[in-house]
Amino acid sequence: MDIIPVDSSAVPNYFALFDLPVCFEIDAAWLAERYRALVDTSPDESRPAGPDPDVSFPEPATAELATAYQTLADPIARASHLLDLLTPSRTLAEDGCAVLSGFLMAQIEMRESLTEAANSPDPLTAVATILTELAEQGASLAKQLEHLLARPTPESLGAARAVLRQIEFIGSCRRDAECRRALLSINQPDGADDPTRSCPR
Repeated sequence: MDIIPVDSSAVPNYFALFDLPVCFEIDAAWLAERYRALVDTSPDESRPAGPDPDVSFPEPATAELATAYQTLADPIARASHLLDLLTPSRTLAEDGCAVLSGFLMAQIEMRESLTEAANSPDPLTAVATILTELAEQGASLAKQLEHLLARPTPESLGAARAVLRQIEFIGSCRRDAECRRALLSINQPDGADDPTRSCPR
């Protein structure tokens, strides 16, 4: 396996912040333990504070810790952060140009499918079917991403970046479909269904 150097000049290394190895698989229990320890040892002025102990008002120090923790705790966000650390900026730019046109076409096709679903005899069921298909695609892509990042090489990192972009696209489509379903649910009872309405961007 090729050794991939870590470039933390452009982005902070959240793995180092929690004393974790720079890899996709992490010890979730250790991450949570280190997060609590770092928050507890932060200066008093940077700790969460407020009249309600369950409500946090983090200052910059703990806000950065919270961002780092949330990034590493979420597999997709963690994968994106890992790729930012391991993939040179030049490669990212080239990859983005290579896949942009394909994603734009896929996005247009998905919006057309949502419009057709909204105009179908049973729009709620049709949109729900699209949501199920998107969830299945997202789960399959997440497994591919995990496999590609298990033993990173320059080639697998490039493929992982492409898969990550697909996952992000699927997530955007799911949000659009969920919004469309919500609009249909609101409009259906009074018969004022308007499939041309769109969700706020």
